[in-house]
Amino acid sequence: MTSLDRRQFHRSLLAVPAAALVGTGLGALAPAAASAAPADWQAQFLVGQADGELMHRRRRGDGSWGPTWDGVPTATGALLRVSCAGMSADLHVVATINSGTPDHAVRRGSDGSWTAFTPIPSQSGPASGAVHVAATTLGRELHVFSASERGTTLYHTVRGEDGVWLPRWTALRTFGRIGHIATARVGTTISTTVIADGRLLHAVRASDGTWSTWGDVERPAGDIGNVNQVALAGIGAQLHVVALNGSSEVHHAIRKGDGSWQRFRKPSVFNGHSPFAVCAANVGGEMQVGIIDLDGSRQIVKHSIRRSDGSWQRVGTVSSAGLTGDPGTLAVAATR
Repeated sequence: MTSLDRRQFHRSLLAVPAAALVGTGLGALAPAAASAAPADWQAQFLVGQADGELMHRRRRGDGSWGPTWDGVPTATGALLRVSCAGMSADLHVVATINSGTPDHAVRRGSDGSWTAFTPIPSQSGPASGAVHVAATTLGRELHVFSASERGTTLYHTVRGEDGVWLPRWTALRTFGRIGHIATARVGTTISTTVIADGRLLHAVRASDGTWSTWGDVERPAGDIGNVNQVALAGIGAQLHVVALNGSSEVHHAIRKGDGSWQRFRKPSVFNGHSPFAVCAANVGGEMQVGIIDLDGSRQIVKHSIRRSDGSWQRVGTVSSAGLTGDPGTLAVAATR
């Protein structure tokens, strides 16, 4: 498979739901001047390999990484898409496995063990296939969004504090063909972004469960061309948007607490890189960003941090120790 073929394969089949979309845009990047998050925060990274295996690695609050990528036990079949969200010390993972509807599992923070992946029991949701997934937490609730590949309807369901799922998925809206989704929390709100026919659309779920209208992000934030992937992180009262366009360029914008936008810019630290997957999360008050970079014939996980002063840490390579195949999907969330 050529590099170009491989990139197109992953864009069409293994597009990661970037683990962090955030909505209403409430505030400013919280303070964190160093490249390491506060010691009690950890970044939990997930990689779906091209062979269908799911791998996990954590970045500790002191900036050190776990020694290797470790395999995550999944049901029989190939993993196609993955998203994750932290809830205190636990990591909740939602994945599309073996062309089925979304499954859910938890990595227990107490001992690092995993529950089994089980189907989300909510009914009337997306059809099976390479289903898009995106997850975030709000308090002790897990909010999951999903859409069928090449489908047009965005669905939403919730796992309550008692561990019980809503009986049915809610169909939120119909778009053009959906190519990617992401979600995240900002304060007491949830923002969700949908890439539909290459356009980046965004709405906010208020604390009372009502939704804002859907707006085109590029109208206030600037046109960046055909958008392939998006990741969001809610920090303070601000929504940080990291998007990849069809030229594999990384763009970053901010939705401020008053609803206005700081326009898309291309962070210079990503110059010379050719990512086809991106994820982002608020980890202890700073935004950690992961990409899968197409480096010649290799696909490599790389990492950067946007600090509270707006500066970016140099992009570094995350060791591939433990990986047995090319990374194809990527997600990150914070736990403490």
